[in-house]
Amino acid sequence: MLDQQALEATIGIGGTVIGDVLKLSAPRADLRVTVDGFEIIPFMGLTSWAAFRKGPRQTTLMGDIVLLEDEVGAAVSAAIEAGLYVTALHNHFLRDQPSVMFMHIEATADEATLGRGVRRILEAISAVRHAHPVAPALKEVASDLDNKRLEDVVGATGELKDGVFKFTLGRPDVPVICSRCGGLEINSAMGYNTWAAFQGTRERAAVCGDFAMLELEVAPVIRELRAGGIEVVAVHNHMFFEEPRVVFLHYWGVGKAADLAAVFRRALDTQKYAQTGGRCC
Repeated sequence: MLDQQALEATIGIGGTVIGDVLKLSAPRADLRVTVDGFEIIPFMGLTSWAAFRKGPRQTTLMGDIVLLEDEVGAAVSAAIEAGLYVTALHNHFLRDQPSVMFMHIEATADEATLGRGVRRILEAISAVRHAHPVAPALKEVASDLDNKRLEDVVGATGELKDGVFKFTLGRPDVPVICSRCGGLEINSAMGYNTWAAFQGTRERAAVCGDFAMLELEVAPVIRELRAGGIEVVAVHNHMFFEEPRVVFLHYWGVGKAADLAAVFRRALDTQKYAQTGGRCC
């Protein structure tokens, strides 16, 4: 069983237990980021997190760290020096002001080593920002969305926070294990999920998010998003040693909220089609 109190004390932030996963989140409330006139507040996709799960032998860590460009070097060095894998470094947005990057981390070791590693990364980021402060994020954004209609279109339950309405969808239909972690299953709480976050009004909303896809699902998801006018902004891995291989895709769209939700739903549906043997391309 994970020692939640010790990990929280080491890292310096509180966590939430989701099943047998301890997830610690650090919203980047110190950064004000905009895209196409929309405020990207933490719940819209600017929250660093680290998730811990006890495996057959040791504990596995997976996480995603939000970085401004001037924080990247210090954060990458801190992760590597702490013995963590940097498994991805990429964007989530286009035209974001200032430009934001996302660094994924992974490791399997004892809890104390993993906790110290995450702490070193956060301290490295804090040192950069202390030397060069920037404008903080807004606490919330104005919202005039029909959340019930969005739920009906997507076919799932969303969560409203700070003016942002978000769907987080796991993929229990496709189990993924970490071959280097003693066969530990990687679940939604550890970052293996698809999500969509909406803000704005019914007539002019923004959506951003991430698709978790098998390789044969990538082309049809991209095709459906582009057909619906949603931008594909990044395609990449998040993890190492996963079986089967999982590809992640980030997207951004602006339009009528219900229309954006319908495109998201159609892209989800293409994944089901690909799994039944439908041709992707």
